[in-house]
Amino acid sequence: MRLERHTMDTAGVATDVAWDAVLKKDRNFDGKFVYAAVTTGIYCRPSCPARNPHRRNTLIFWTTAEAERQGYVACLRCYPNSLTVAEKSIKAALEYIERHLDQTITLTTLSQVSGLSPHHFRETFKQIVGLSPKAFCDARRIARFKQYLRAGHSISSACYEVGFGSSRALYERASKGIGMTPAEYKRGGAGVRIRYMVVDSPLDAMLIANTEDGLCAVLLGENYEVLLGELKQEFPNADFKNETSIKSKAALQSCEPEDPLLSKLPISLRGRIVQAKVWYRFTKKAHKRRGW
Repeated sequence: MRLERHTMDTAGVATDVAWDAVLKKDRNFDGKFVYAAVTTGIYCRPSCPARNPHRRNTLIFWTTAEAERQGYVACLRCYPNSLTVAEKSIKAALEYIERHLDQTITLTTLSQVSGLSPHHFRETFKQIVGLSPKAFCDARRIARFKQYLRAGHSISSACYEVGFGSSRALYERASKGIGMTPAEYKRGGAGVRIRYMVVDSPLDAMLIANTEDGLCAVLLGENYEVLLGELKQEFPNADFKNETSIKSKAALQSCEPEDPLLSKLPISLRGRIVQAKVWYRFTKKAHKRRGW
């Protein structure tokens, strides 16, 4: 199964396209195929940092199992049959953030959790997740803050439970991410007009809703009816209007394509990452100040 131009695999990836991805070390093709060097007996993912073999000495396999059946062994630099060291580090950091939103999370802490230097961790996190660690933490804290308010916590209690430290910090970071004041949110959006639209996302149907003051909801679900029901349950006293929003489309488009690592994560965590990206796109002006 040597590389031949214009042959196709079952996913529709042409071998000349595959070879171009190998030359560019394109992470977007990781998981779609592996390539093997007949001179070394090793197979790699497209983004492997190792020196590329000559094309005449390269085989394309559409699965790792196929490569191993032919006697090739996995590369110890790019780990084509598992997660790379960097991917494991980012996965560990994402899981740590979810478990410690009630605590102070710093770049130094996440660096220690990941085993990478602070600079390397920040750049790798941005490359894989699509957000800075700080932006992702802020988005997850806002989502958790809303959960506490819906559960009946007071505003001050919910604020401290998600690690903001003070109500001032909450208002500074989240005024555009709730779409209303915390008090209005606790009242179920009473007196607030909410505009929403439902579009396709990398994972499922997505509902994006905003008010005059900013984004108020990013929901993932099976279909329009389910998502609209969830929105009205979250804001039982608000007024609603179905409206196509160019800004919403732009926010959604900015979430694609999804890094290959994310497809290997639990669907719930992938959903939180997509939601965080949309939240960030609506509030990114607040993140232009210096920070990790």
